Amino acid sequence: MDILAVPSDRPKGWYLSLMAPNTKGPAFAWLDPSRLYCNSQALADCVKDLLGPFHEDSIDIVAGIDAMGFILGACVATTLGKGFLAIRKAGHLCVDTISENYIDYSTREKTMEMRLDVLKPGVRVMLVDQWIETGGTMKAAIQLVERLGATVVGVAAVAIENTEGGKWIKKNYKFSHCIPEELQNQIDHKHLNSFKLLIKYNGCNDALNLSSK
Repeated sequence: MDILAVPSDRPKGWYLSLMAPNTKGPAFAWLDPSRLYCNSQALADCVKDLLGPFHEDSIDIVAGIDAMGFILGACVATTLGKGFLAIRKAGHLCVDTISENYIDYSTREKTMEMRLDVLKPGVRVMLVDQWIETGGTMKAAIQLVERLGATVVGVAAVAIENTEGGKWIKKNYKFSHCIPEELQNQIDHKHLNSFKLLIKYNGCNDALNLSSK
């Protein structure tokens, strides 16, 4: 059985079943979305779904959030034929920056930075991150963009959870994510039924590996 197989009909969000559950404990996010990036069709369809609501919007540049937002953001920018701006955690940019403090999903206080020489009033920015849980990281990115006078055209992520911060983003900004309505409840409860298939698949592999020794 090939768990990375591509279904023939490819409905919206089909690739979400490729994501892997957290196996490292509470210090880490509850799942690993980056597994879907390993499948070229899954990555292409994910980007296509994220861009769906924005076909009529004018976008000047795509900004991705450190670190996993760099992957999706760069893919979105390439698909649109636009430039890519990296919004980084503090201490990694060797140029003049603007900074914003925030609290991430792990409740740790952090600082985000963005260079000063790209955005200006009138520039229309699409913000991309891998996942929006509490919304703290994305809010900080929004504040950085708007402090420089640029406009946030929209926010995109694989998923936006219906937390207080996630709802605030959905209410105040145009957004897109890859979650079909029927899966939103699973996302909000931090568990996907597809994990059962993945665990079963991995268990079969473990059994095969043991039998071959």
